[in-house]
Amino acid sequence: MDHTTQGIKGRRLIVTGAAGFLGAHVLTALSHAGAEPIALVRGPAQVRDPLGAGFIVADLVHDPLDQVLQEIQADAIIHCAGRTFAADTDEGGAHLFADNVTATARLISAVARMPRPPRMAIVSSAAIWAPMVDGLAAIDETYPMRPVAAYGESKMAATLHALAEADRLGLDLAVGVPFNVIGPSQPRRLVPQVFIDQLRADPESFTLHARAVRDWVDVRDVATALIALAQPGGPQGLFNIASGKGIGLRAMLATLCQIGGWNPVIRESARQTTSGVSRSIGDSRRLMDATGWAQRFTLQQSLRDMIFPTVT
Repeated sequence: MDHTTQGIKGRRLIVTGAAGFLGAHVLTALSHAGAEPIALVRGPAQVRDPLGAGFIVADLVHDPLDQVLQEIQADAIIHCAGRTFAADTDEGGAHLFADNVTATARLISAVARMPRPPRMAIVSSAAIWAPMVDGLAAIDETYPMRPVAAYGESKMAATLHALAEADRLGLDLAVGVPFNVIGPSQPRRLVPQVFIDQLRADPESFTLHARAVRDWVDVRDVATALIALAQPGGPQGLFNIASGKGIGLRAMLATLCQIGGWNPVIRESARQTTSGVSRSIGDSRRLMDATGWAQRFTLQQSLRDMIFPTVT
């Protein structure tokens, strides 16, 4: 058991978005820490329950939440639910803001109406931060919020609402801000899983479409950080979850090739795409000082576990 999760043993915690990439890892970490996790999912078809966690079906955007929360009587809630991308339609954008902003606001309102509101740990995203200025080593929690895309805007709105409501209503709440989350079971549309799939499909060639530098943090480390932030009576406010190191995509690709034994001819595309952010590196000292959290998984370990997943 990690020392940052010792206080969670025997406690009942709700994990929203428990069928997703991050939520599933949070469930696993909670079970290993001796907690009683309750997975909150939108529908029975989403349930992945290898560790015996209980589950509740509820839609955070549309369903009444008061009775669900009253029946569970959780000690804490880790809110991982959300949408990470929008379709190229107005409807897709509406769904993005509904799943990230409306869902968070409704959950917080329902928690606030409880006689004894549980601790909350809300998951935000490094996409809320403004692009890094030249000469800045890392982004801390005082950096301006100025997202460059709809996803970041929706997460910023949810983050600011959570912090404002916690202050207004006196809620026991913290917001974790993960940087680029990688590791086993990462969705296939995200880097580095996209790179791994391309290398497996055509190991003789590879076209690199961006020169971005990112702060890569393992999903299992993010899960541990969120559990540390979810402990009742824990620190409040905003906390980056990051490695503090910037690794370029070409360097990551080289590491993947070394681990996987690939030797492709790498070509750089003339049309570079960085989603408006060329460099993103986080400063997580505030989290470390408040909880004792520390990164356990190196980039090499994360990539190796993605290339050669362990069957459990």
